[in-house]
Amino acid sequence: MKLGHALTLLAVGCLLAACQTPTQHTPVPKPSNIILILVDDLGWQDTGVAFTPEPTSFQARYRTPNLERLAAVGLRYSNAYATGSVCTPTRAGLLSGEQPARTHITDWTLHTDRDFSRKMPDLADPDWCKTGLAPGPLLLPELLRKQGYRTIFIGKAHFAAIGTPGADPRNLGFDVNIAGHAAGAPGSYYGTDNFGNGADNPWAVPGLEKYHGQDIFLTEALTLEMERELEVAAADGRPFFLDFSHYAVHTPIQADERFAPAYREAGLDNKEAAYASLIEGVDHSIGRMLTKLEELDLAENTLIVFTSDNGGYSVGARGQTPSGTGAGTHNAPLRSGKSSGYEGGIRVPFVVGYADDAIRGVTSDRLHSPGQLLDTPITTNDLYYTFIAFGHQYHSPPSIPYREGVNLSKHWRLGLDIPPRVLAWNYPHKWGPKGDRYEPFTALRDGDWKIIYWYESAEWELFHLAEDLGERNNLMATEVEKAAQMQDALREWMRLNNAQRPLDRASGQMLPIP
Repeated sequence: MKLGHALTLLAVGCLLAACQTPTQHTPVPKPSNIILILVDDLGWQDTGVAFTPEPTSFQARYRTPNLERLAAVGLRYSNAYATGSVCTPTRAGLLSGEQPARTHITDWTLHTDRDFSRKMPDLADPDWCKTGLAPGPLLLPELLRKQGYRTIFIGKAHFAAIGTPGADPRNLGFDVNIAGHAAGAPGSYYGTDNFGNGADNPWAVPGLEKYHGQDIFLTEALTLEMERELEVAAADGRPFFLDFSHYAVHTPIQADERFAPAYREAGLDNKEAAYASLIEGVDHSIGRMLTKLEELDLAENTLIVFTSDNGGYSVGARGQTPSGTGAGTHNAPLRSGKSSGYEGGIRVPFVVGYADDAIRGVTSDRLHSPGQLLDTPITTNDLYYTFIAFGHQYHSPPSIPYREGVNLSKHWRLGLDIPPRVLAWNYPHKWGPKGDRYEPFTALRDGDWKIIYWYESAEWELFHLAEDLGERNNLMATEVEKAAQMQDALREWMRLNNAQRPLDRASGQMLPIP
């Protein structure tokens, strides 16, 4: 064979060999396990984790070492918001990704034919969606289940009214439901009271009969069930999504005697000692969760998000604050509380981190700038897109019409900025207790500016939150141009979402967009 021909064959052979070499692909990351810890009615100041640059005196009363472990290696948000100012709108928004103003699930649900809002002399509730959330293929747990996730619900559901399909989380895409039903509060936290079971009580917690008659607190019973479900998930082998929605710290505020004595000894009144014990019970549950994840070798790839479904309760069932003040001041420096359009009604604690980092006490490169307090405004509905993105190995999920939210996964992992946007809330009802502006409102935040329209008094308020976190200085009269811009933005948002307003009681007609 001639040398030239031989070299040609050698070159072709090398080329063919190169073509046949297996292609080197970047390994596809394993889908993360996702745990959402949703605490009921937990206020912005109600843990030992600071959501301000420095901790407040209020936070010093609470013992939450396990949440603090997660926050130390994770991310905290000072401007995290619930989708609604009461329970069901936020919970339905989380699963559907839709704005409550659009779905008209704007108040808490229980009976399909009954409003529970306080009566107003001149206004009435609109014909809102009293049935609550309905089953559908685009709900978060349904989409995660299609991605191969085992979907688990434990605790307070409160997605839909009694007798409707949505009252059972298993109809909303969850493979497992433990203790979730229509009602939004426990009949009792005590196993000795059978958690409210016995008489015909719509608030009775279902499915925990094995604990009836026992001296066990509801948070502890749910934690035992959580541990068992993690064992099942480990054996199953699939990634899992766990929505662990505590009944705590919702009323009735009953003492968890594992923790309450220490708070009484510290000088808290009985109500506040009981409230603090509910919080510590949740934190104790987080510690048990971390331990179980480590035992089952599940911690390494498990993302944990901790937040609340609305602002903190701050009326009759509460005691005194550290400063000696009472109703309406438990979320200070934020104003008011649950159901109000002020920050105390909608701003919530928010921590995200990885279980194994919290266990080891070290940071990893899976989160950008771990341990930091971020001031980017985010909302519960963002978790809809974000959890779906984690199920897609961090790639952005396809756009789904009418879902309001952004995918936070790249923000968390890479530190990418979230594009500027407005956040808004619509509550055309008057919540039961009396207090600081617990009345119908529509509110909108754009940057540091926030505008609120109050329907009963037909009043506008404009605040610059960076300079006036307590919302005491109404700037409508002095910032005229900005006020007009914010009014236009609020009106446009209401039109786009078909937001309901209260009815004029005399005519029966809905009030016009303000």
